[in-house]
Amino acid sequence: MSDTSGLNLNNINVDESGRVSFSGLRSGIDIEGTVDAIIQARRIPVDRLETRVADNQEKLTALDELESVVNVLRDRLSVLRGAVSFNNANNIFAAKNAFASASRIDSGSASPVAEIMGISVDNSAALGSSTIEVLQIAKAHKLGSGDFSSKTSDLQTATGAAGPVSGNFQINGVTIDVLATDSLADLRDRINNANSGDNATGVTASIVSASETQHVLVLTADETGTDITLSDDNTTGVLSDLGISSDGGSTFLNELQQSQLAQLHADGLRDPSQHESILVADDTAALSSYTSVTGAGNTFEIRDASGALIKTVTYDDTDTLQNLATAITGSGLTGQVVSDGGQFRLEIIKDDGGPITISGDTNNLLTDLSFSKKDLVIERASNTINDLFAGVTLTLFKAEVGTAVQLDVEQDLSQLKTAITDFVDAYNELRTLLNSHQIVNPETGEAIENTGVLFGNRAISEIESRIGAIIGGGATGTNADFTVLAQIGVNFVDNSTLSDPLLDDTLEVDNAALDQALLSNSEEVRKLFAFDFTSSDLRVSLLSFTGQTSFDVNGFTLNIEGTGSAREDSVTITDKAVTLDQADSFGATTSGQFEINGTAIAYDVTTDTLEDLAATISAAGITGISASINESSGSPKLVISSTQDAITVNNDTGDLLAALGLTTQDTLITGANINGDPSGASDGSVTINGMSVTATNATGADGLRLFYSGAGAASGVDLDYTIGLGSDLFFDLEQLLGSDGALRSEIDSIEGQNEVANERIANMLTRLEIQRATLTDQYIAMEAALSRLENLRESIRQLTDSLNNNNN
Repeated sequence: MSDTSGLNLNNINVDESGRVSFSGLRSGIDIEGTVDAIIQARRIPVDRLETRVADNQEKLTALDELESVVNVLRDRLSVLRGAVSFNNANNIFAAKNAFASASRIDSGSASPVAEIMGISVDNSAALGSSTIEVLQIAKAHKLGSGDFSSKTSDLQTATGAAGPVSGNFQINGVTIDVLATDSLADLRDRINNANSGDNATGVTASIVSASETQHVLVLTADETGTDITLSDDNTTGVLSDLGISSDGGSTFLNELQQSQLAQLHADGLRDPSQHESILVADDTAALSSYTSVTGAGNTFEIRDASGALIKTVTYDDTDTLQNLATAITGSGLTGQVVSDGGQFRLEIIKDDGGPITISGDTNNLLTDLSFSKKDLVIERASNTINDLFAGVTLTLFKAEVGTAVQLDVEQDLSQLKTAITDFVDAYNELRTLLNSHQIVNPETGEAIENTGVLFGNRAISEIESRIGAIIGGGATGTNADFTVLAQIGVNFVDNSTLSDPLLDDTLEVDNAALDQALLSNSEEVRKLFAFDFTSSDLRVSLLSFTGQTSFDVNGFTLNIEGTGSAREDSVTITDKAVTLDQADSFGATTSGQFEINGTAIAYDVTTDTLEDLAATISAAGITGISASINESSGSPKLVISSTQDAITVNNDTGDLLAALGLTTQDTLITGANINGDPSGASDGSVTINGMSVTATNATGADGLRLFYSGAGAASGVDLDYTIGLGSDLFFDLEQLLGSDGALRSEIDSIEGQNEVANERIANMLTRLEIQRATLTDQYIAMEAALSRLENLRESIRQLTDSLNNNNN
């Protein structure tokens, strides 16, 4: 530490930051300025590093923006690339539109479709037209109690008799207690509380107040088309006291609304169990008055689906429709006359709903009455119907008999066009951004003032190279008339006409040409963008593909050896811990051994339990085989599973296998190859997982994943596919954005540089602060020394002056 004795500390100032400065010192040196100048000179390497970090940060910001724009383009392509999805949910080329109109069968005025039903479609809907006639909508069962004078007082019987209501009753099997202290509101709440959890009643209670002294408890089924079931102990008669039922729930005193199924006709479907005649003016007139029937003893036959005779009906020309109905009825048949608009028709119905045929007429009755199958009445419990037409959901609002709603399902070309134009917009955004980092002086080829910070960056070059090759090269294997974007009206701009260089090589859409391509050749437009797969065997379907799945003009051949068991389940027992000879439903009596894929499994029915047997199988070391106890159904059962080879269980020397009753639950492919042995023997060209196979890099189909729904072998299945530019570009962008891709690698590299630079800057700044302190100490020491010398000089001067004065 410097010796500062003799230093006038009044000349030292310390500012808020701790910086020491000096004034009026002996040396006349600006110590603060001098130290700052020295440190500033030594800080030049730090400044250079900080400038580099700042430059890198600008590049990182630009790369983040570039990554974001590339992500947008990839997302736009994800809907155009033909990815496989359940029910085509994500396939823009399968998007559908629904159009509906209503018309009267009798040429009258029909209600608007929106008043009759709501319609929605998804991508799984089939193209085409359908017709629907709503005969009735579904309704919920609704029951009312008797009248109560208060909602909040203790319940009295609905009949007004003295004494509170108490006891219990059941709603759909769930017991509801009624306490003597309950009010009508309490009972409502208790019923609603019971309508929850795993054992919910499915019934909601409410109170309707007709007046201040007239309140009714209303029970409403949550589901339409289903009846509420009620019961009670008739010795207490709670339902009777409540004014709901006087016979324990068999009948109801106040049924506000019966449950009702939705009924409709669709697409002219006919009911083979019901036949009807044409309309006639008078159901009591003789047949001879309006038909050509003559004489007596005429007959026709009614037969079932197998052709067996059900009944021979005899008729005379003097018979009426009512006579015919009576003659038909019996032997499982019903004949009835129904009125329709003031006229009448004869109906013949098979009581069990089975199909019938009417033929063998010995006169002219069947011809003259023109019997035909009745329209099939389709019934559903709910007004929301999603299983009538695939991919179509109908929500019924009201019935309108005689009104036909025509539903037309068409491809949603507007949605597809939007997806294509969105892709063009995203591509142009990326193209413009790339251009901004490549602006150069046309004479020198050098960057200019407004050139982006990524000029010359390798990520820019790689992205530009990849998208240029794919957009310019087009689809692979498609129709020659639909290979590049220009063939559907998506063209590169003419750079020579542009005033803004940022727009170079962007795309523009000719709407008329694109519309025409979509209207006339939507399937070819799909192939231009998407991965398109076909198989000669409908049991082989596409699950997925990758960027490594390459095109081969000759296609590929898939061979499957066959299928086998992937899971075997036993029958269930009550107790998994009892010995096998005691387990109910097993009844095994003889110990021995059986084999699983050739490996022996020994057992003793007098000591082993189902759990022991599962543990023995799992411990046997059979490749891919494990066993467990499954209790998901409530009763335990043995489950043997395989992840590799098919399960073969045989050669039992006792009687356990017979007792186990093993049944196959799941299957797997036993062997497969692509372009290999027609027998399907595995050769490494595919990997197998259950019923799916995935091509390896041993074939050009690398990454192609297929599902096989067959039960046996399949040989020589032709696989063909084309690769659209949307699919190609999507996977290229995926690779660019991946952890090893050019974008992420460049970002990681620059971030790594900054991390190292910032660490060096921190170390260098620490050293500079130490050097500043050292220099300051040295200058302080120098000033202290000068001060001491000045003091000594002053002392000598004073001594000299004193001596001179004394001499004088």
